[in-house]
Amino acid sequence: MAEVAKGVRKKAAATGLHRADRMIKFRIFAALWLLFAAGTAQAHLLPKQNATMKIVDNSANFVVSVPVSALVGVDEDGNGTLSAQEIDRHNEIIKIQFANRFKVSSEGKTGSTRLTWVMPPDINGMEPETDYLVIMHSTEFASVPENPSLSTDLFGSKDGEGQITIKATHGETVEVAIFRPGASSHQFFLGAWATFADYVRIGVEHILGGVDHLLFLLTIVIAGAGWRYWLGVITSFIIAHSITLGLSTLGIFSISAAIVEPAIAASIVIIAVLNLVYRGRDDARIGWTRIALVFACGLIHGFGFASAIGAMVQDTGGLIAMLAGFNIGIEIGQFLFLGAVLLLIMLFRKFGQERVARWIPQSASIAAAVFGSVIFIQRVV
Repeated sequence: MAEVAKGVRKKAAATGLHRADRMIKFRIFAALWLLFAAGTAQAHLLPKQNATMKIVDNSANFVVSVPVSALVGVDEDGNGTLSAQEIDRHNEIIKIQFANRFKVSSEGKTGSTRLTWVMPPDINGMEPETDYLVIMHSTEFASVPENPSLSTDLFGSKDGEGQITIKATHGETVEVAIFRPGASSHQFFLGAWATFADYVRIGVEHILGGVDHLLFLLTIVIAGAGWRYWLGVITSFIIAHSITLGLSTLGIFSISAAIVEPAIAASIVIIAVLNLVYRGRDDARIGWTRIALVFACGLIHGFGFASAIGAMVQDTGGLIAMLAGFNIGIEIGQFLFLGAVLLLIMLFRKFGQERVARWIPQSASIAAAVFGSVIFIQRVV
């Protein structure tokens, strides 16, 4: 009888532990849901290429969108999407890959995983397949992670999947970081100066890595010669894109990327064609027309710049540091590129290649018009 009673007590204890474990997991999940779902009550739990981190007590809690193309061995039919059945069958594989490729640490120590939950982004369950997943993840540390570090390589291979924008919150402090290949790690909440320096780098990289922005700069700088012309168009472009970059980042006014991206490509074609039509003409009215057009195009490019940092408002100090750093980085990148172009033209002229130097503006405008048209078609289609 005593043995039976002992067995019953063991079974009850095991059942209690199992229920307690389930209750802990449920509470963690419920906490994550309350933290994140309140701000994403649309059809999808989280937009593509975005993530959020919230520090609560000793835990760093995440909601991360992960492209299917970033995962290995889960897309059975190779169509770039996952069905509910594929997600269910490969759930553990996805969790393991996420744990190995999404590293969170504090003071040099890796935290312990409390929960990893994989789900499709469509919270209504209406979409049969998805090209990205939403992963809820919670990491616990021995003490409050004041300056957590994150590194990841969960970048997709498809167009537009090459970066992740993470919005991190710790109390009243909010910080936004952009992760991409080559810049795949970041330490959060280091202060305004660290944010400023980081976004200077991001701004330079965005310009020098953006073919569309470089083509536009090329079309405006080769259209004329002389410091007055260059000062006029560059100043016009800087003022214009600074206005819309600020408006969009502050959340005051923004335009959908579906409109902005084709419009940026169209701006390249417009300025390139203008160069070809008015080639060789030195008319003040044409100069002012070009400056006005550059200003209008700069407004569009500003919205494009804003998409690189996400329209997420931080605390005042962090927001100023982010905007100032990113804008300065953009200007540094622009002047590096423009300086290289002008230096090349000067070298041709200095070493007796005046004829070649004269052909550079026309050839560059033709090339810009062609490539700009291709980019426009790709973005519209």
